Amino acid sequence: MLEINRIYQGNCLELMKQLPDKSIDFVFADPPYGINKAEWDLNYPVGFEKEILRVSKKGVAITAGQENIATCIFELGSDYKGILSARNKNGMTFNKIGFGNWIPVILAGNIKRGQDFFEFVINGKKAEHPSPKPIEFMKKIILRFTDENDLILDPFMGSGTTAIACMKTNRNFIGIE
Repeated sequence: MLEINRIYQGNCLELMKQLPDKSIDFVFADPPYGINKAEWDLNYPVGFEKEILRVSKKGVAITAGQENIATCIFELGSDYKGILSARNKNGMTFNKIGFGNWIPVILAGNIKRGQDFFEFVINGKKAEHPSPKPIEFMKKIILRFTDENDLILDPFMGSGTTAIACMKTNRNFIGIE
């Protein structure tokens, strides 16, 4: 089992094999979208969805990018539950098919049903990332789907926003990047 409140560097599919079934309360995944806006963003990693469903107790939330909604839903199969809409009020996100201020959050597994829309703002200058997820965004996701002291896995940790949001909301985390 991977240690909690730690970020691991490595292939998430390989590292998640160390996690027992249903050992994580909630998984948030923000995989590469495959829109070629950065060298790390070459392909959407089809197939990780089954592994995060295997380890999750309460469900998963995936920001797969608008271009990958159909692929992600297909991979989730009958575990797919719906899409939460996150609207960036200052429009500092990007995608190549439109809806420049909207981020779809695909929900699956044993997810807690409820509100399916929230708004957030990216403060400061425009980020270099095509779809930044600020602390405010991550706190809303975490508070919506988890309880205090829950363990959250982020297999695509990036800059660590999920870890920071977990610490600010009294949750535990495992991050992989």
